[in-house]
Amino acid sequence: VALRPRTDAAHRAEVDDKVARLRDAFADALAPSTHFTVVRSPTERFRSRLRFQIVRLDARRAADAGAPPRLAYAMWSHGAPNIVLDAPCSDAVMSVQKVMGCLLERVATTTLEHALEAVHFLAESARGDDVLVTLVYSKPLDAAKWLSAARALADSFTDVRLAVTGRSKGQTLRVGDDCVHEEYALADGRTLRYKHIEGSFSNPNARITEATMNFLCECARDVIARAKPDASMLELYCGNANHTCALASMFRTIVGVEINSELVDAANHNLALNGVTNAEIVLSDSQNVAKNLLSGTFRAKTTNGVRVVSKDQFDAVLVDPPRAGLDAATLKLVCTFDFVMYVSCGPAALLENIRDGLGREHVLKRFVVLDHFPFTNHVEVACLFHRER
Repeated sequence: VALRPRTDAAHRAEVDDKVARLRDAFADALAPSTHFTVVRSPTERFRSRLRFQIVRLDARRAADAGAPPRLAYAMWSHGAPNIVLDAPCSDAVMSVQKVMGCLLERVATTTLEHALEAVHFLAESARGDDVLVTLVYSKPLDAAKWLSAARALADSFTDVRLAVTGRSKGQTLRVGDDCVHEEYALADGRTLRYKHIEGSFSNPNARITEATMNFLCECARDVIARAKPDASMLELYCGNANHTCALASMFRTIVGVEINSELVDAANHNLALNGVTNAEIVLSDSQNVAKNLLSGTFRAKTTNGVRVVSKDQFDAVLVDPPRAGLDAATLKLVCTFDFVMYVSCGPAALLENIRDGLGREHVLKRFVVLDHFPFTNHVEVACLFHRER
């Protein structure tokens, strides 16, 4: 299967088609007054997090000749790794492209090749040269042999700072760091820094991530103008506090909720890194928090100790759920807020949430199409809802 054409014209047509489909799907929710915008991604060097399957080309012929197999990166299409790359992926930031070009050739003749199934990359965007490579295996690793080979591999790269992680079921080995630090420049002049952890979620497209934070800051200004200057916000599915850090200076307090303990640790690190002192992160399932807040209060364990949280403490809510959207309890809680900011990587689920409750009393004030995933079928959107009394 061939890659989609990586041209500006193909990208423009693709985005135009996605926008047309979204306008049609959300026709009943979009009001004439809805502020509708589109943010397009760069068409090359835009992804700092990538995952590839590893395929072995001419494996039988190589084995018969006593030679190492020829390894290649493959991308999934139609349920299988059908797209085999014959060159570094142009979607990747330059530091990753540098590593991709020779990594597999260097791995093929070492113990790092045995049972290698996939390779993941995590890097800073165009501003740095730190690259984390994760080698994923189908069989257990010999720790001593693997670590020795991984150190040699990391040392062989002189134009980037390479860290190598090996993963098989129940086993993780590491040479170098387990994270990279990223910087995002916002429209208001602020520069925010974040820790992105190997193996945990982070946004892959830095430019669109910045656009998302800028959009949420615009929404926050709308909320504060309509609510009160010292408004507080509840944030569900807060991840590594990506949005929290951007919005903290605009709200009196923010309480974020995240179920992944590694992301909670990264969130607290990012809050400190950016000098945020008015936000707290709760390690919990958002659905559990929603059920408790609907029935009264929630005892939240944060880095500052245990505090009792009630729905009435907050003037607005921000949600950034998984592709499946909001569960019934969380949707019910969200619908009780006058101001709702919603970031969605699954517009179909967002539309379902609107039909199931969010659209009954709330009006869609702002809608942005975020081109996070060029040359794929996926698209992200973000919205601001106001409840009309």
